[in-house]
Amino acid sequence: MLKKVDVITMGLDKVSNSPVIFLRIENTHMGLPIWIGACEATFLALSIKEEKTPRPLTHDLMLNILEEEGYILKRIEIINMERDTYFANLVLEKDGSETVYDSRPSDAIILAVKSKSPIYIKDKIVIENGIDLSFIPIDDQEIEDEENKRKEFQEFLKNFDIDTIKKHFFDEGNEGSENK
Repeated sequence: MLKKVDVITMGLDKVSNSPVIFLRIENTHMGLPIWIGACEATFLALSIKEEKTPRPLTHDLMLNILEEEGYILKRIEIINMERDTYFANLVLEKDGSETVYDSRPSDAIILAVKSKSPIYIKDKIVIENGIDLSFIPIDDQEIEDEENKRKEFQEFLKNFDIDTIKKHFFDEGNEGSENK
């Protein structure tokens, strides 16, 4: 079973100084953090902001080739994690037939954002690696469109560091007690 992602945004883990993609699961407060490289983060940021470049970047080139050959990127699926590495698939459709290709999640996510294709995460991945993002201020009742959800999420992430999440999970049960 797969869970659909409804918000994609990025932050910087200030402890490791590494970019982090946050994929929030639709209609939940669960999310999946994926640490990525600086180059991929730059490409994803450009894609999220829908910024145009004077020449096609690698992901633009790939989408152009797929389109020219009659393929449609139907969806991406994050399907596995082994030895701290996520695995994703690109699901392409041509003439009513689907073809699946192995991909790095960062590349797959960039392609999905650029083509406005849905992103799905295997239940097992969410259960084993997802985190509760309910402490991040996103109100789905009041915020209907993805752009506004992303902006609100981005505001939270401006000062994000991994200690924020650690504090939320590990200090939550220690209210009233002092660490000595």
